[in-house]
Amino acid sequence: MRRSIRYALSTVFGQGVMTLVVIAGGSSLSVLAAIPFIYGVTTELMLDNLGKIQQTMCGDSRKIGMIGGGISAGSTTALLQQSVAVGIVDFGLFSFGIVLVIADPVMVVDSGSQ
Repeated sequence: MRRSIRYALSTVFGQGVMTLVVIAGGSSLSVLAAIPFIYGVTTELMLDNLGKIQQTMCGDSRKIGMIGGGISAGSTTALLQQSVAVGIVDFGLFSFGIVLVIADPVMVVDSGSQ
């Protein structure tokens, strides 16, 4: 996928998530401002490393995925009770961490081959 298309999709997705949070009940401006950045960067990394992420989801990492999903669900639920925006930021940061860990070996291999 072309880089410009990835960036455009990432921007639209990040703004879309922020819009939904504002409609659902916003929080402080600083928390709302973080949402498009977190989701935009996460989406761009996912689109850039889609093949690697698909391989990981089908592999032997199901136990780790279940543990991570449980931790994410618990923390997101707890933070959503405090604020919708804070809960969404929490889930976005959790997703960003997952994508970054999956994409990191790919980026190291790609940069070494050039």
